Amino acid sequence: MRKRSKSRTWLSIVFLLLLLLALVASRHCRDILRRRPEREQRGGRISTREVPEEIRIVLAGDIMLSRAVATRMIGARDWDLPFRNMEDFLRSADLNFGNLESPFSGAEGFHATKSLVFNAPPESVKGLEDYGFRVVSLANNHALDQGVRGLTYTRKHLEEHHIQTVGAGQTQEEAWRPAILEIKNTRIGFLAASYASFNDAGRAMNPYIARTDDLERLKAAISNLRSQGAFIIVSMHAGQEYTAKPGDGQIRFAHAAIDAGAAVVVGHHPHWTQPFERYKGGLIFYSLGNFVFDQGFSKNTREGMAVRLHIRGQRLLSADLQPVAIQHFCCPQPAGNEAPQIVRP
Repeated sequence: MRKRSKSRTWLSIVFLLLLLLALVASRHCRDILRRRPEREQRGGRISTREVPEEIRIVLAGDIMLSRAVATRMIGARDWDLPFRNMEDFLRSADLNFGNLESPFSGAEGFHATKSLVFNAPPESVKGLEDYGFRVVSLANNHALDQGVRGLTYTRKHLEEHHIQTVGAGQTQEEAWRPAILEIKNTRIGFLAASYASFNDAGRAMNPYIARTDDLERLKAAISNLRSQGAFIIVSMHAGQEYTAKPGDGQIRFAHAAIDAGAAVVVGHHPHWTQPFERYKGGLIFYSLGNFVFDQGFSKNTREGMAVRLHIRGQRLLSADLQPVAIQHFCCPQPAGNEAPQIVRP
């Protein structure tokens, strides 16, 4: 009986050891799966490489930190005010991007006006920095509202606050130079172009702003980014203001960008939201409308759309479309209680 009892004891110990080993092996397998190794065949040899982590990027619409928006920030003594109600959405991303429609002049004694010539208080850059806007486009029809000197100051001021700029420069080469960020071992490249650099329907020509009608430079810039293995996002400032459908120029530019190798095209300027399009494996958002703005004269100008991209390596997985409602001539907040719409390329 004692021998049988000892035998059962040893069997129990062996069983427990095997169970423990199984649990350790199971945890090890889970750890391997978390790292998501991907095996591929190369010339008869098997190599193992890490699958890139998912990256999230938020694309916002037009951001204007002048006029009534500046008055609200100054009155509240809060430079983060325009972005606070979108905090959860903005902070869910690895980086945020928007079209900055108001230059900084750097002039002392700032006073907010109702003018169509925009001029943001320099301190308002804090909200962009605090809420993760690591890249902004300066390619728009208000880029030179404070002259070339104001544009130069704006680029320098943003860069001093760790915000890269695209679409503007002292030369066309600089204006078409991309912003490249490395996020979780993946390169993300941004380009931007505008139909105009003044509020003059695009008549004035100058070397300071990348133009949407310069498709050859667009293709060359995208080709350069592709050679660097970047996931490419292109911003376009184009279209007819206060219209719900994209025009021929928007469609032509956006299709050319995707044809050349961009993954996403994001549009600004109409101040109304416009439809998105799936095109050759990419996504085109023809207009996200307003994000931070004081245009309260119609329901459409008080609404906008923010987009959260989900990316892995060179692959666009999906996009979350979050409607926003602009409150108090200033500040966006999520519209309604519904979850964002999910779209796939």
